[in-house]
Amino acid sequence: MSNIHVPLVVVGAQWGDEGKGKIVDLLAKDVDSVVRFNGGNNAGHTIIYKGQECKLHVLPSGIFEKKKLMISQGAVFDPEVLLTELLFCKKNNLKLDLLIDYRVNLVMPYHRLMDAANEKWKGKAATGSLHLGIGYCYEDRNNRAGIRCEDLLFPKILRQKIFTLFPLKKAIIEKAYGTKVEITAEELLKRLLFFVKILRPYIGDVSGYISRNVGKKNMLFEGAMGTMLDGVFGTYPYTVANNTIASSLFSYVGIPGTELHVIGLVKAYTTRVGGGPFPTEQKNAIGDSLQEIGKEFGATSGRKRRCGWLDLTIVRYAHRLNRFDELALTKLDVLSHLSEILVCVAYKIGKKTIYEYPAVSHEFYRCQPIYRKFKGWKKDISKVTKFADLPKEAKTYIKFIEKEVKAPVNILSVGAERKATIIL
Repeated sequence: MSNIHVPLVVVGAQWGDEGKGKIVDLLAKDVDSVVRFNGGNNAGHTIIYKGQECKLHVLPSGIFEKKKLMISQGAVFDPEVLLTELLFCKKNNLKLDLLIDYRVNLVMPYHRLMDAANEKWKGKAATGSLHLGIGYCYEDRNNRAGIRCEDLLFPKILRQKIFTLFPLKKAIIEKAYGTKVEITAEELLKRLLFFVKILRPYIGDVSGYISRNVGKKNMLFEGAMGTMLDGVFGTYPYTVANNTIASSLFSYVGIPGTELHVIGLVKAYTTRVGGGPFPTEQKNAIGDSLQEIGKEFGATSGRKRRCGWLDLTIVRYAHRLNRFDELALTKLDVLSHLSEILVCVAYKIGKKTIYEYPAVSHEFYRCQPIYRKFKGWKKDISKVTKFADLPKEAKTYIKFIEKEVKAPVNILSVGAERKATIIL
């Protein structure tokens, strides 16, 4: 980073779960503020704090560095989940300097109910939603029918909106999906008014603060999900409702385009949660070992992640969409038990060979991976602190990734804890 005031953006290059929580936690010590600029509490970032796993779903991953934390209007969240995280901070004596934008939309109980009911209705065509209501919250935001943080500050307006919106949501859920809605509008309003007492001190103008300070202070923008989950450019319809690429922060924060320093996170193999095509998936002993050794369980859902070989076709695509200035390669240590490692370098579709994710999403189902084989290092690297001390096979693997993606690997994660990191 030649200019320390250029905004730093951390974005996943795959289907999420690349280790963004650890890397943001690592980088947070060198910045003034950490901003969560997209996504909802369906994204879980895991950090090791005092030897214990801490899973964050709403708060930015810089909470342990006592930095200014912000949640911009591009994000949404369930106040019930944020309350849990605020209680965690209080219990651990973590003083928060937190600012939540007035314009952030809130996930309502009826969003969760609609999410679950619609997934059930889809049957085998379900996308693998976690039933947390995030997509339906974004849908209401786009349809101008959302509840925003600013509404919490105006009880009369909040009451009017709840009593206007709730009957329609209740009717859709009960009559279209046949699911009983237990909560009443009055109970929902009472619950939201309770949240006002807790959240009021944190609500303000994030966009204004960032506009005044961008370029003057060191800011780190934390992406919630991976590039391949982008609602437009990802593996649609197995995506999230929002944009996940780095440039979306401009509209999600409310600042004009400016120079960014983008770090792309790449897991040393590939995982994804839920449905959707996955060309390099290994439904065999290899996949099982990656899942077990890598502890591949969703931080939010607890579901097993599907595991497979590193797919450089999607990483190249992510690089094109985000323009990575550097890469952080995570979970390299998980591959240490393998005598042979495969990497997907291209796809075969019929007689055609392609080198990145196809523009026509339906073609992804037909993609057959073309692999390059590498010799494994068969050594524990979790205690290695210098690149020079890595086995030559691991160095070869890293250098190949750099060459294929055309971006330097400057951060290597060889374990879950912050100290298990090699800075090149």
